[in-house]
This record gives sequence, structure tokens and C-alpha cells, in this order.
Amino acid sequence: MKKVLSSLVAFATVFLLFTPNAFAGQSVRDQVVDLAFDYSGSPYVYGGTSPNGFDCSGFTQYVFGKAGIDLNRTSRQQYTQGDYVSRSNLKPGDLVFFGSPIWHVGIYIGNNKMISAENPSDDIEVASLTGYWDRNYAGAKRVIEDKHVEVAEQPETLDQYNDVRVDYWAADHIEYMSNEGIIEGYNGSFMPTENITRGSVAKMLTTALGISPSNDQQFSDVPSSHWASGHINALAKKGYITGYTNGTFGPDSDITREEIAALFNKAFNLSGSTSNFKDVDGNHWAYDDIQSLAASGITHGYTDNTFRPENEATRSELTVFLYRAIK
Repeated sequence: MKKVLSSLVAFATVFLLFTPNAFAGQSVRDQVVDLAFDYSGSPYVYGGTSPNGFDCSGFTQYVFGKAGIDLNRTSRQQYTQGDYVSRSNLKPGDLVFFGSPIWHVGIYIGNNKMISAENPSDDIEVASLTGYWDRNYAGAKRVIEDKHVEVAEQPETLDQYNDVRVDYWAADHIEYMSNEGIIEGYNGSFMPTENITRGSVAKMLTTALGISPSNDQQFSDVPSSHWASGHINALAKKGYITGYTNGTFGPDSDITREEIAALFNKAFNLSGSTSNFKDVDGNHWAYDDIQSLAASGITHGYTDNTFRPENEATRSELTVFLYRAIK
């Protein structure tokens, strides 16, 4: 299955089990989307139906089951449930199907995107319904009635951010780093599952290390007008970042986990080695960096002993990595 990434990739190392009160005041649609992201750290396993591993219909069945909705087991069987909904009327929480006959199902999350368990190489991913997925789109079904859950208690969130619950796996780290002025949100939101750009990482790192911004332009694609130029220039002058071979840095591109390992290894002078991740062999360009990152306790990888080096990092993930590096 062709990998189609969006700007969102969810990261989780701890799976959260929710009771109905955890979704007080939310619509069932919001519950389903939140649950989908909460379990997005699970690996893809053919025939899997639990957080230890999901296939596409196992993922949708489990997520909807947590929201109190029973789905059939396979994607073809799930396509027989609910009411048909046109693509122009899709709402978050609708099921979207692909292939003829049906061979894939995902959960629509809005903005022409879905989240689904794709395959062993992609695991659970957010993808845009364009290109490959648009060509294979088969239809959508609505199994959620549009009504709100009548529960009195609202979920408790951090004082700084209305989208970070106090029981979120990275809540303590986000709260600390925010209080220290190292991270910032957007109009009261932190967007913890969104990817983080290379420019944003540069700003966070210079702030954490007390490095003053520099006006000495280092990269052809980072002009002085770019909001993160001073931070990027400062890290380059320190030798922490080198950019690409063509003289660019890609400040607005999402940073990957392997790139974080290389950056942190230089910035924090890490060392040591640990048990090998099964998806990072000795020929990988960032092998030593990833080894040092793990040996320093900054990362523990995933529960299946993988590091997933090419995965884009989320704002929560980078925040936790940086917290561990400076503490």
C-alpha cells in the first residue's frame, strides 16, 4: 500500500485507557477522533485487534468500541453498517472505505484527511484523501448519531493549553517546558499530535540552551525575513546543524526522529550505546546518534523494539526529548 503522509503523525509510548467520564461534554465524533489518536502509537499487525497491534478494521472496531459503538470485524463487513454519506458531507468520525471489493477502512478526521492502520511499514498514519487514496476511494458510512454525551463533568486540561488533558502521556513535560518559556502554544492550544518543523526545533533548542540568535545568514533558503532565521543561524554557527548538500536547511519541513538524534548528539555531546533497535542497523547514517540518544535515556523507542527513524516527530515527542536532555 502506497504511503501517503500528511503533516500529522501521532506519537505515543503509553496507551491510555479511558472511561466514559474522560469524554464529558464531547460529541461521540470527537471521542472517536481523540481515541484514534490516543492509540496511534500502536504498530500495524495483520489480523490485530488490540493496542499490541492493529490491522485497518481491527483499529476501527477497537476505537469505535471504546466509544460504545459495535462494528463488524472486517472492512467489507463494516461497509454494510450505517448510512451512506456523500464525500461532500463527510464529518469527523465517519468511516471511509477503499477498493472494489473493499480492502481498507479508515476514520475520517476532517480537512480531507483520515487516520488508519495502513501496513507494517506505515503502521497507523494520518493521510490525505488525495492521490492514491482518492483513486481508490469507494465510499463512506456514518455509524454515529449526531448527539452529545450527557455527562456533567468536563475533562481536565492543563491551565496553559485547552487541548492537553492532565492525564495525557506528555502533559507534565509540556507543562514544565511551557512554564520555562521553552515552548509556546497557539491561542491557548498546544496541538500535541501535530508534526514539528525544523525551524521550530531550532527555536526551542536555542531557547533551552540560552544561545543568542544570529543575523549571519547560513542557508540559502533561510532569509532574514524568516521567523526562525536567527535561531537557525545560531545553531549552524555552533556546528549543531549543517543543512543539506545543496546549501539549504528546509526550515518549514517536518523534522524526523533520526534528524533529532543527530542534532541532539551534537548539541548535548551525547555518548554511549545500548541495545540495538531492530529497524536501525549499523549501516544507517544516524546509527551512532540514535544509539547515544537511547543510551542517554532521551528515547526508549517503541514497545516493539523499533525506533522508526524516518517518522516525523510530533510536538509532544520533541518536547519530551528536549526535557529529558536538559534535566
